[in-house]
Amino acid sequence: MRFLRSLFLAAGSALLLATAPALAAPPSAPATRIDPTYWFVGMKNPKLQLLVNAPGIAADQVTLASYPGVTLDGFQKLESTNYLIVNLTVSPQAQPGKLKLQFTGAKPFTYSYELRPRNADPARVQGLTQADFIYFLMPDRFSNGNPKNDIIKGTRAPRMTRDSMYARHGGDLKGIENHFAYFKQLGVTTIWPTPIVENDMPKASYHGYAVTDCYKVDPRYGTNAEYVQFVQHAHNQGLKVVQDIVLNHWGSYHHLFLDKPAADWFHAWPTFTRSNYNAFASNDPHGSAYDRKRQNDGWFDTSMPDVNQSNPLVATYMIQNFLWWVESTGLDGYRIDTYPYSNHQFLMQWGQAMAEEYPKLAMFGETWVGTVAEQAFFTQNVFPPVNGFKSNLPSALDFVVNFGINDALKDGNLNKLYETVQAD
Repeated sequence: MRFLRSLFLAAGSALLLATAPALAAPPSAPATRIDPTYWFVGMKNPKLQLLVNAPGIAADQVTLASYPGVTLDGFQKLESTNYLIVNLTVSPQAQPGKLKLQFTGAKPFTYSYELRPRNADPARVQGLTQADFIYFLMPDRFSNGNPKNDIIKGTRAPRMTRDSMYARHGGDLKGIENHFAYFKQLGVTTIWPTPIVENDMPKASYHGYAVTDCYKVDPRYGTNAEYVQFVQHAHNQGLKVVQDIVLNHWGSYHHLFLDKPAADWFHAWPTFTRSNYNAFASNDPHGSAYDRKRQNDGWFDTSMPDVNQSNPLVATYMIQNFLWWVESTGLDGYRIDTYPYSNHQFLMQWGQAMAEEYPKLAMFGETWVGTVAEQAFFTQNVFPPVNGFKSNLPSALDFVVNFGINDALKDGNLNKLYETVQAD
């Protein structure tokens, strides 16, 4: 959708503490985190992978108290003793409620895991059309609507310094919501903020593209509950919401990077190796295998480790995370950052999972490439697969047309713009 790029240019789990039954001096349970933080009944894919994180949890055995429609398929140890994978099947007959997962080890405990009902509100997940006018903004730099979240104790960059380019400036979700009427005055139909999830990095993470917790809104923007309300209030005002997301990399202070479930959850090189940012080899059947590997597996930056999406456990973790955000909030679309840099098989798997569960969900990728052929390669197309990849991405930010527009505005030369549109 070329309009997306043009408008972009124009716009400028909580920690749970569980204990064993009340007996004489029972051992206390470890602080336990499970991702996804909760799940839903009635999902089209009945399989659910839980990532359990607690000190020494790998030594535990897991059982599931009887719950109609839900079965325990098994559990799996990982390289780190602090993690355990628990696999469940949630059948279509399962009802909302709380599962009792019983962990039997040095400190036995029971974890109450919530299954929520799905939201059938037809105003949710509306998607986008070419009639939509998208306003792109950076929450930290837009408007400060709640001074109480300007300084969050415990974060790695706790101060707000508006006279520093790379520091936090105090913008938040409430500040955006306070301007809904302004957006409507402009004729805007859709709001696209840069990523709103936690970026708890020591510096320069105001942009949001160095995720440190996949299931948590950055507290300097608001809470998860406030983000749900933000989307609801936007819909009530006739505005759609696009969530900006990153598949390719996380921040180096991500809790799963600081304490890795296993070494192969991230791409590692003998020494720091940056991506070559070269997508040309991807759609070249004769391209260099090294160039493809460097582009897909190299780190985007020194503080942005590359996630290994070829690991099936990682792929499932990420797919479930983005299904969770759609179902939890009712958002209308995803803009996918650095789309060509991810594992291509994973991109097809991820796109299929989103489309099957949410057929109306808009998805468009950042495909910063230099030719029409490359642009087409990374969106739904009529080409045969190259190295097993055939994109199912519905639309993309059209950088090639953007370059042509820039030339036309700079010196009046319309040739590049015409040649690009003609080639399309």
